[in-house]
Amino acid sequence: MEKFVDWQTFWKEWRNIPAESEYDLYFQVAKTVNSKPMDRELFDIINSYIVGALNLQPADVLIELCCGNGLCTYELAKSVKEVVAIDFSPHLIADAKKFKSASNIKYLQSDVIGFLQTYKPDKHDGTVKCLMNDSLAYFVPQQLQDILASINLFSGRNFEMLIRGVPNDELKWNYYDTEARKNRYHQLVEENDITNDGIGRWWKPSEIMDVCNELGLLCSISDQEQSITNYRMDVFVHAHNSNIKDAIY
Repeated sequence: MEKFVDWQTFWKEWRNIPAESEYDLYFQVAKTVNSKPMDRELFDIINSYIVGALNLQPADVLIELCCGNGLCTYELAKSVKEVVAIDFSPHLIADAKKFKSASNIKYLQSDVIGFLQTYKPDKHDGTVKCLMNDSLAYFVPQQLQDILASINLFSGRNFEMLIRGVPNDELKWNYYDTEARKNRYHQLVEENDITNDGIGRWWKPSEIMDVCNELGLLCSISDQEQSITNYRMDVFVHAHNSNIKDAIY
């Protein structure tokens, strides 16, 4: 794969796959297994897990960061009052509006940090609920701190966030499980290729905990079920006065 200097270029030049049907949407955002669209049963399991993890309710507004082309957004919107979905990629937002539009979904083309630093939500009495799905790998610790600090501020320290599908540095050898893959990993590290063949950044759980501790937020981390992956983790972050629910796949 060609080396990219930033994620904007990667999504514009490498992952800019034209979508002519819903089938193509899975390839656009790498929701595939063995080079085929993810099985619908598995897709539904993942979305049900998100609904349960965040205890999504009909009166909730869900803020989805890095929504991609809306594949998951559309399903999650069935459980809430509204979804505000943000992605920096113009072609993904365009396809989300074309294929995965609904009356209670608001798609916005913006970088996540810029959006959060200027976002002024409608007055609310409940917990602000946020999702970042398979996307933290595109960010570094300082950016995660900026993201969480912004949410903490506009939510009045009353939010719950699921950061799902984070590549876990402690489990990376489950992914690089052949000599060829290991050699490729070491080559990418030597080249300082931030996109890492599309996987992105491998996060240490301690890095995420450190960010949360710095901001005074509670955090719990669990490895994903092996039926999903054996090298990613899910992260639950919440302010002290919120009440995150345990979730099971």
